[in-house]
Amino acid sequence: MNNISDDFILRFLNGKLSTSEIRAFELWINSSEENLEIFKEYRRIWLGTAPEIPSDNFNAGTAWENVQEQLTNSRSLNLLSDKQSSRRLYKRILQVAAMLILFLSVGAAGSWFFLSRKSIQLDERYCEIIAPPGSKSLITLPDGSKAWINAGSKLTYRSDFNRKDRVVTLAGEGYFSVTSDKSKPFLVQTAHLKVKAFGTIFNVKAYPEEKTVETTLVEGVVEIEAAGRTRSDKPYTYILKPKENLIYNIDSGIAEQKSTKPAPAEQVPVSKAKISDKEIQVISNVKPELYTSWKDENWVIEGMPLDKLAVLMGRRFNSRIEIRDDALKLYKFTGTIQNETLEQMLVILSLTTPLEYSIGKGSVSWMINKNLEKNYSRILKR
Repeated sequence: MNNISDDFILRFLNGKLSTSEIRAFELWINSSEENLEIFKEYRRIWLGTAPEIPSDNFNAGTAWENVQEQLTNSRSLNLLSDKQSSRRLYKRILQVAAMLILFLSVGAAGSWFFLSRKSIQLDERYCEIIAPPGSKSLITLPDGSKAWINAGSKLTYRSDFNRKDRVVTLAGEGYFSVTSDKSKPFLVQTAHLKVKAFGTIFNVKAYPEEKTVETTLVEGVVEIEAAGRTRSDKPYTYILKPKENLIYNIDSGIAEQKSTKPAPAEQVPVSKAKISDKEIQVISNVKPELYTSWKDENWVIEGMPLDKLAVLMGRRFNSRIEIRDDALKLYKFTGTIQNETLEQMLVILSLTTPLEYSIGKGSVSWMINKNLEKNYSRILKR
């Protein structure tokens, strides 16, 4: 895709693109520095020129003057070295800015804001970061905190983030390095847990399709809050310490046992806290890299069952992995993956487990090699 229309950029900013369109848009942005600068300027104007006032008091003339001022400032930045390219950029931004004013002046602000049915006042706009399967994203939030978003995840926050509070909503997995601010705690909301931090480093895994929610603390202190299953249940809170991993079971509220059992000499302490008829499990002295290295060049895996690994690889490589032989679920994998491709990782697995595979269009099938199974009976097996 060589050219992107103004309407396409607006639909992206409004969160109206499909997954395939988002991928195409990413390719367009990454294809040249000019495209990247065009998008940055559009986004800046989109966030900065729309007035946060009731729509019936909107003044198109005033808003247009605001846009012109923004554009005048942007021209002085010399974003592009080539003057002809700068003129093209300025012309395109004028066009999209005019479209924005038109949308607002004819009452189309509903596509920009969430309107309250009980009043005509405009609610805050939201920013949404999506990491499709097969990709990861690193963003810097307005307060300086950094968030790594894993494949198949979505992070949402208000555009006025850090003015009064610091709240993000996560569906999927995120690694957060939070800037300290004692007056405004940093809050990660998931469908089942809330994680509160003032300045710390932690990982939250909360994929909607999974039965557990996990939080792993690397540095500092965080407070975990779980709502009661019924109205009569009191919320449960737990102060997580470094190298602790909290697991919450969504269906029953009972945390499942850690899949990899350490040797007796390495047994880690486990505590359980009652919440009505449920339990939350906290595992101490974990290796944080086993929960957080998905964001790094070296993905560290230790004693992971192949069925769980298949799920993570499916997200990481944007491929559906089907296990056709249940016997494979008895085997585990340990290793460090250094930016390997899906094909390279499949070769590694076939050399360390009795696994054989076939690759189809967008999918991979895993079978067990009966001839090799007996040779691996004591490796990676329960």
